[in-house]
Order: sequence, then C-alpha cells, then structure tokens
Amino acid sequence: MNTPPLDEALKTYEIALDNLEDSASPMSEEQIIAVLNARDFVHATVQAKVYHYYHEQKTLVALDVRLKQNAWQISKVIDFSSWRTSLEPPDTAWWWHLETEAELARWQWWDWLWRGLSIAGWTANLGLLIDLLPRFLIAGTGFAGAVAIAFPSLLTLLQAISELTETGQEGFDKLLIRLGIPKHFHGEAQLGATELLLLILLGFNFYLPNFSNFSNRRGFENYNKGQLASAEAHYQQALALNPDNVKAHYNLAVVYEDLQQFDKARTQYQFAVKGGFVKAYNNLGRLHILNNKPSLAIPLLFKGLAGAGQASIKVRYDLMKNLGWALLKQGREEQAEPILRSAVSLGSSPEGIEKISNRGSAHCLLAQVYQGQNQKTKALTQWQKCCQLGSSANPDEDLWLGLAHQKLKEENQSCGQNNGKP
Repeated sequence: MNTPPLDEALKTYEIALDNLEDSASPMSEEQIIAVLNARDFVHATVQAKVYHYYHEQKTLVALDVRLKQNAWQISKVIDFSSWRTSLEPPDTAWWWHLETEAELARWQWWDWLWRGLSIAGWTANLGLLIDLLPRFLIAGTGFAGAVAIAFPSLLTLLQAISELTETGQEGFDKLLIRLGIPKHFHGEAQLGATELLLLILLGFNFYLPNFSNFSNRRGFENYNKGQLASAEAHYQQALALNPDNVKAHYNLAVVYEDLQQFDKARTQYQFAVKGGFVKAYNNLGRLHILNNKPSLAIPLLFKGLAGAGQASIKVRYDLMKNLGWALLKQGREEQAEPILRSAVSLGSSPEGIEKISNRGSAHCLLAQVYQGQNQKTKALTQWQKCCQLGSSANPDEDLWLGLAHQKLKEENQSCGQNNGKP
C-alpha cells in the first residue's frame, strides 16, 4: 500500500484532532485511537519522504503541541499500557506514551505558581539580607561573623543571578540536570532552593539575640578586667545585633558612667528602663540626683521599687537608699526617714552584710534626715555608723564621710575607723 503524501497525512491528523477537541460530548476511546492512528500515518510518511517542506514541518509541530496539550484528558480515558501490549508501537512513537506527557503537563501546569512563590521568596530573602548585613558590618563581629554572613549573602547573589538573567537560569538548569532532577521539576527545585535560603536567613535572624548576648558577655568579661575600651566595643556590637538587648544598654551605660560621660550613660540607662530593667531605674535615678534633679529621680525610683520584688537584696537596698536621698534633696525628711530605715535594716541583715558593699550610705543619709529633724542623738548614732561603714573609695560616700567627721568632731567624738577601705 502506497504511503499517503505528507500533506494528506497531516490533514487527516488535523481532522482527527478537531473531532477530538470539538466534540460536544466527552472524548471517547474511538476518537483517541483515530488521532493516534493518524499520527502513525504521519510518522510513516515522514520516514518515507526524503525532503520536507518548511510549512509541512511547521504544521506537524503545531499539531503535536495540540496533542500534548490534550495528554492529561486523554490519559484519563484510555489505558495506554494495554494498547501498547497489543499493537507494539516502537519506543520512538511518543504519542503512544502520552500518559508520560500527561504527568509532565500536570507538573508543568503548576510552574507559574512555583515561579511566583520563588520570586516572593527571593524578595523576602533580599529584605532579610538587607536587614542583616548592616547589623553584622556595624557590629564588627570579626572573621567568624564575616564568614557566617558571607555565606547566605553569596547564596542570595547567586539566586538573584539565576532568577533575573538568562545565563544564570541556564546555568541553574544545567546544575539541576547534573544532579539528575527532571526538567519538569526544575520549578519546584528553584522554589526549594529559595525556601532553603529563606530558612538559613531566618535562622540568622532568629539567633541575632544569641549573637548579641554572646557579645554582651564578652564585654562584661572585659569590664571585669578593667578593659573599658574593649568592653564598650563589645557592648556596641551587642546592640548592633539586637537593639533591644536591655542588659547591653545597661552595661554600656555603666561603662559611660565610669568614663564620666554622663549624657551617654543617661541615654543608655533610659533604653534599659524602657525595657523594664530594674537596675537601670536605680542608676538613672542616682544620676538625676547628682544632676540636682530629684523630681526626675523620685518617680523612677518608686517604679523601680514596685518592680523589684524578685530583685537581689543589693538592688532593693540601692533603690531605697537613692529614693531616700532624692526625698531628702527635696526637704521631705518625714517621707525619707522610713525608707532609709528600711534600707538600713536590709544592710544590717546577714545577707546584706555579705552582699551589700555600700552599707554606710544609708546611715549617712539617715543621719542627715535626723539632723534636719533636730534629733541630735539619733543623728550622732547614724554619723558614727556612716563613719564606720563608709568608704572614701565610694564617690557618693566620700563627701558624707567628711560631713560625718565634722559632726562627730563637734561633739568631741571620732569614728576610729580607717575610711580608705575599698
């Protein structure tokens, strides 16, 4: 039997496809087999003909595209495995393996979604990286920190290249092919890479407080060694990584206070107060007192005391002592007296004797309260305690010690204590 000319075979193929697609009722097995037989005839004609015109080639490609577009619906109607067993078509006859094309089409149909999610994920990655990079650069986290942030930065750059440039996309596709990932899964692989990078960046973001706490601990170690410059640098690193690290704010304020940079210290204490750090209430209140602003100190110290239920005995003592001091500054001796007596009581307890180094301060202040109330005997008793327990190494107590010596001398008394003790 003579092989029909290619134009005729293509026309038969086209009519069969039209009947399949245009049918008012669901496609039938008979219509599908007609299309597949027509495609067999086209194949036989192509094999028999030496030269093919361009319009014939173009028509064949267009018809094959239409057939593949119907692969999913076709594969739900016909059992290709049974037909192949009986007819034994060659392996090159892909139209007899349309269930494979259907599977590919089913996965590729979702490529628009994977692409959209990949772009959204890449945008999120870029946003996270823009937030993270300045933190590590400003913090100066050293070689380890630089390497740590450089890794996700490089991955984000490579991802951007693969998403936004044709060369990058081709390179990424080649990599996936080498890894044995089928082409119809490349969209999913792209999304997977994006989400993996997102998890890495989120991990960095999640552990920022840990990095910050590590820098804060290093700063505290430096401070205890008297290395104030190194301590300041590490506290600043901690705050660059986590601006809400209230302990780092407090510790940096202590450094500034030691350096007598009181404006900077007040700023850092204020941040710590906003974070509810009880020690900061006390220290900021004290700075306000030294700045002759007891009206600013009193509300802070009252609030600090209200939240100091679980604080150490040293912190509670200092809050009471400084609150009494602020009230004394305002001439409110009656209010200051019971608060200072409570501070003296804390300092005189066994735990207070062990843990409070500035126990003389409360006695010095209580002596001034009694002095203002003309309770001379009580005042002399407290001046004696102030002189015995105070230390000139404490800048607050040094002035009060001079006053204690003066008052005791006026009554022909002396404290008989070396007040240069640490």
